[in-house]
Parts: sequence; structure tokens; C-alpha cells
Amino acid sequence: MKLERYELKYRLPVDVVRAVRAHVARYCVLDRAALAGPYRICSLYLDTPDRRLYRETLDRQPQRFKLRVRRYDGPAHFVEIKHRVKQVIAKRRMKLPGGRWPEAWLDPRMAPDHPTWHEFTGLCLRLGVEPAALVRYEREAWLSDEAEYVRVTFDHHLCAARPTGWAVPIDGDFAPIDRPHRFGWAADSGVVLELKCLTAVPLWFRDLIHRFELERTGFSKYGAAIEALGPSGLTGASPRRSPWAA
Repeated sequence: MKLERYELKYRLPVDVVRAVRAHVARYCVLDRAALAGPYRICSLYLDTPDRRLYRETLDRQPQRFKLRVRRYDGPAHFVEIKHRVKQVIAKRRMKLPGGRWPEAWLDPRMAPDHPTWHEFTGLCLRLGVEPAALVRYEREAWLSDEAEYVRVTFDHHLCAARPTGWAVPIDGDFAPIDRPHRFGWAADSGVVLELKCLTAVPLWFRDLIHRFELERTGFSKYGAAIEALGPSGLTGASPRRSPWAA
């Protein structure tokens, strides 16, 4: 899959999620993957030993990219290259046959013959990357049933862990990175809202932004994980309300 799109990111307090969801539901339907409720995503981010890709994100470099291996509930793994050129996101993604990660990376005999795989591994080898952070969260996704590509996602329960190798565990010991201070609030955790479209921003996006007085942010899940995974490590979880309740 190759996709170029615009992404608008916002931080939502938990107590406004229900109202924003109701607005989105006027124009979109739930993604099939979210019909039974939010689904989990876990990504292994790869970076150089000096965390070059993290620093480029931190410095808001106009051209930058991320390398990651993504997994949902189940054995399937996807390798992704996510380029950003100013406001445009270009993502290349492929599903590994048989979920063969990290075998395909560690054993060339298991590697697929696919352009995205060759580009991904070429970048990894040229940069000398290593496992940098695991990021996991729950996602509720909505899709427009009219526009060519309009997608809205709510990401909650953001958490991170230190990699212990190249594996991408969906379970295990993760700790939260959606602390209030990361969202600029005094209390309560937050939700990351992403509005995604291919071309011009739909008018109802503009209405949503205006109605709820949303302020665009450059929040990076990978960046938040790296900062939380500093020398002192992660702290324990604290009780949080869930925005997914009806």
C-alpha cells in the first residue's frame, strides 16, 4: 500500500470525546475493525543509536520519516515507512506473509521479494537502526462512506515499553505515556484525535474544529515514548476514565 494524505492532530480531554464522536458519526461510519469496540495497535519503532529520527521529529524537520513494524491483535505484522514532507504524509506499508517478523529481518532466506520490503530494509541497514521503543494504544476508527478517503481516529490509553529485541508484543508490561502534563493539562489523561484526508480538508472537518475549539498539535506518540523511556524509565500506571463508554 502506498498512500499520500494530510493529517491534522488534536489533543482531546476525555470529557469531550463523546460529543466529538457524535459529530463525526454524522458524516462517517465505524471502520469494520472497530465494530466490536476499540482495537489495539502496537508498533516497534526503529531508530539510530543516537535517535536521529526522534530528534528530527523533535526539531520539526520539514522532511523526515519513521520506520516501524506494526501489529494488531493477532499474528500479522506490517512494515511501514512514514515520510513527511511539510504537511503531506506519504506512507508505504506491506503485510509480511505469514506474519514472519522478526524472522524475515533476521534471516534473509525468509525475506519477501517486495519493493516496500527492499526500501524498508535498505533504510534500516543504511542507518544502522536498532529497536528504540514500543508504543501501544487503543484506536477507534471512522471512515467516510462518501468521500474518496476521509478517516478519523481516536487513540486512547497510549503506553510504551522498552524493546527487549525485535519482537512486537501486543501484551506485556507497558506503562502510560498519556499523562496530563504531556497534554498540557492539570489533570486527567487525553485522547489523540487525527483527521485524515487525501486532498482538500472537508468542510465538516472545519466545522468540527471550530465547534470544539480544537487547536492543532504536533504530538508524536514515538516522541512521547522516547521521552518517557529516558534513563529513569517509566513510572507506574494511574487510574483513568475510559472515553469509550456509551
